Amino acid sequence: MRALVYQGPGKISLETIEDPSPTDDEVLLRVDAAGVCGTDRHIVAGELGVPPGTVPGHEIAGTIIGMGSDVEGWKSGDRVACFGQVTCGTCSPCVSGASNRCRQPAVLGMARQGGFAEQVALPASCLIRLPDDVSSPVGAIASDAIATPLHALMTVGQLRPGETVVVIGAGGLGLHAIQLARLAGAACVVAVDPFEPARKAALIAGADAVLDPSLEDDAVRALRRLARGASLALECVGTAETVELGMSALSPGGRLVVVGVGSARPSLPPLARFIGTELSVCGSFGSTPAEIETVLNLIERRRLDVSHSVQREVPLGEAASIFSEPGGPARTVILPQSQESHR
Repeated sequence: MRALVYQGPGKISLETIEDPSPTDDEVLLRVDAAGVCGTDRHIVAGELGVPPGTVPGHEIAGTIIGMGSDVEGWKSGDRVACFGQVTCGTCSPCVSGASNRCRQPAVLGMARQGGFAEQVALPASCLIRLPDDVSSPVGAIASDAIATPLHALMTVGQLRPGETVVVIGAGGLGLHAIQLARLAGAACVVAVDPFEPARKAALIAGADAVLDPSLEDDAVRALRRLARGASLALECVGTAETVELGMSALSPGGRLVVVGVGSARPSLPPLARFIGTELSVCGSFGSTPAEIETVLNLIERRRLDVSHSVQREVPLGEAASIFSEPGGPARTVILPQSQESHR
């Protein structure tokens, strides 16, 4: 089969590799769509230590074309979205329903072969049924670009109706976070991004106000003025500066949820303020299969507008060039079965 293979820092190429073969508890998927996440860009840049020879891609939607002898409840032809990790199923987080915190995970596209290929084999436990009315490109990105901010806002951030929410980084995660926050009853949503197309997209998604921090002499003061004491901030970038900006925007008792991945080491506010105002800083990683099902249900029932969620669709044969281009606010999706680019 054809696949995009990571060759080393800054290098990814289209190769012909051996077809995957499912084990007894696995299915073989024809990959219909695979979203290009910011994490995939970090992988190709050589920043996450992924070994050369890996096929990236953890946002996957496909059709079952084969299965192992132990697989039950699925059949060839079923359309599915995929949970982006292969988990052990036996550790305490897995048993308690928090499989995104599995102690022995194998992330698709990092620890095992991912979805930037014509086919992929993965355990049946990773499958989530894809509703007939949800397209494969949307189903692919729903597993991460939409379910991740749902988990961050609702499960980790404990968003309550009437709160003011700050979203830092209006990319694929942030834009959906804005919609989800409004859907959950946020009274005001403020988006922060230095990229003008992202700020415009944030307003379309439902942000009440946007801020370009690069144009402000004092971005902290400008954000406090706009947010007027936010109780919840969601950081979707992964730099020390943006994490610290998120903390600075919070009112007493506020919560910062950090979703952005990186190697930065942000500083806490002075301890007298941090402790005296009872600020909370939490990490948030991915989502659970149940949360992906929730997102797909919201999309199917048209409670979420996904008409702007996919920026473009690219066939596998042209997809290597994506990684030499800057990412946009919406997702690029690879279509391994297509020969034609869209949008």
